Amino acid sequence: MHTPILAQRGHAAMLFAMVLPVLFGIFVLGTDGARALQYKARMMDASEAAVLAIAAHAASNSGEQGSPENRQIAADFFAAYFPSLNIQTPGDLVSLTVQRENCEQIAACVASDGPRFFQYQISASLTFPSWFPGNDAIVGFGENIAVSSHSSARKYQSNAIDVMLAADFSGSMASKWSGGSKKKYQDLIDIIDSVAEQLEAFNALNIPGKTNTLGIAPYSHYVRREAGSERCNNKKRTISLGLGHVEHLRFQQNKRVDYRETIIDMQTQPYTQDDICAVNNSTVGYFYSIPLTRYITTGNGSSESFTTRIGRFWPKGGTASYLGLIESYKLLLSGQNSKKLLIILSDGVDTGNYTPIGATGPRWTRTWSKTYAGIGNKLVTGYNLCEIIKSDLSADGNSADIYMIGFDYQQGKTNTALDACVGSDNIFYAQNKTEILNRILALVAEEIGHLK
Repeated sequence: MHTPILAQRGHAAMLFAMVLPVLFGIFVLGTDGARALQYKARMMDASEAAVLAIAAHAASNSGEQGSPENRQIAADFFAAYFPSLNIQTPGDLVSLTVQRENCEQIAACVASDGPRFFQYQISASLTFPSWFPGNDAIVGFGENIAVSSHSSARKYQSNAIDVMLAADFSGSMASKWSGGSKKKYQDLIDIIDSVAEQLEAFNALNIPGKTNTLGIAPYSHYVRREAGSERCNNKKRTISLGLGHVEHLRFQQNKRVDYRETIIDMQTQPYTQDDICAVNNSTVGYFYSIPLTRYITTGNGSSESFTTRIGRFWPKGGTASYLGLIESYKLLLSGQNSKKLLIILSDGVDTGNYTPIGATGPRWTRTWSKTYAGIGNKLVTGYNLCEIIKSDLSADGNSADIYMIGFDYQQGKTNTALDACVGSDNIFYAQNKTEILNRILALVAEEIGHLK
């Protein structure tokens, strides 16, 4: 039977109308799907770049979602990779988590005989508006498309370092603080013990030519050293508890500080020839300098370990941070590693109403320029004490850095000389014991590590 052509009119249009939603759906899936794949790839690139930056920064990390500092670093990377999404803070992402694990928290690190490492992980997700959300008739991705990523990076400890701690053991360190359950100096000793364990764990790997050393230069208004068999002619408290007092300042005949001679003497007078018989007319605590040692948590024959010795320290007296700097410098000069790290640990304030002038121990004064605070300020800002220390320690292909970690410390309001000494980028403000520990461990890892 023959069907007239006119009777078939409209079949093609009906077929096209039936196929059109399918074709449009394929178009939608193709375009928005391609965008989703592109965003996924960019998301992975952004998270990998961010986690490497965070690992290189090696800052502490706290909280379930990570520290605000680390989260902001990550958010900045996502903002750079997705400029159209207007990402400014971590809250602009659907989710963002930064985690940091120490070696003891990672089974692969604990079981490995290789270098120790920290590991950072980033998990993030974001949404972006789809071009074709779809409806009941046409398939689509909905109003928004979600993509996520997960990346990790490790900071390896691969080089040995000489670490010297210029630790404040003045009377203010005997007070309690909101950042810990103990007195400041007790928390400080606990922190140093934890750092010592990390350095010892690296040394236990027995990597040839790579041995960390650790030393300490505690200070109040004097630095102190073990006296041994030495005796002093002056009987005014020059040797007490088997410890002698060291005054690194040099004085003119009119009893004023000779700043230039103080710097020259610091650079030329050997550590072993320093006089330990400075007069002290006030009481001081029990602490003394410990030169760089590889016997950090375990002793060597009849010699006690570093951690055993500092466990008996207790603070008292005024504060002269410049003495801790000079003592640390002299001790670091003996270090054999090419990387050197000097960390100042203090609650900040140098004594501003007592003077050492005349080498007769602390005496009260109204003249600020003669006080420990005034003298320290002039040594740092007028005679470039810290620049000289860093330059000398960095000679012969070595590298040296100076950092400060403060207990209850406010930049520019507590010790402007120390602020100027280390520079604003090298000052860390710690609000609690854990944060201080993580800061120090991060500094050590930064100096002796590499990324993977």
